[in-house]
Amino acid sequence: MVGWLGTIALASHQVMTTISQFTFMVYYGLGAAVAVRTSYFHGQRDVQNVRHTVTAGLHLMVMLEVVLGGTIFLLRNHIGAWFTDSTEVSSTVLTLLLPFFIYQFGDAMQICYANALRGTSQVMSMMWIAFVSYIVVNIPAGFFLGFPCHLKTTGIFLAISLGLF
Repeated sequence: MVGWLGTIALASHQVMTTISQFTFMVYYGLGAAVAVRTSYFHGQRDVQNVRHTVTAGLHLMVMLEVVLGGTIFLLRNHIGAWFTDSTEVSSTVLTLLLPFFIYQFGDAMQICYANALRGTSQVMSMMWIAFVSYIVVNIPAGFFLGFPCHLKTTGIFLAISLGLF
């Protein structure tokens, strides 16, 4: 849908998606640790430590989000220039920072809980949750926020956050 808005919107969205993929990898590394620890305690039928692992993982995810998000916020005026010479793209990237920070919280939370479910072998529920989140919620919300609400790229990016939450 972002492509319908033109090349500037698409390039700006791609910049933020690339940055998001970088932070995702950091979160996913911690999420893998949550899966391993959850699996270990789940195998021992130690429910208290399973809960403790998931809670500690979420706290660490939020801490990482603050550190990574704070770094991105401090470098916000330079991020667009790392990817393009276009001042239009760079200024549009700045408008996507608030939705990006909201998105990051949902991404970190999703990674923590999804990996906890993997550690307990409860993966079928994730498939249905992902289907509802991304197909039923995200796509219509992206269209609605982006076009009828006239939020354009910002609205489409916000819809990703809705799908994650």
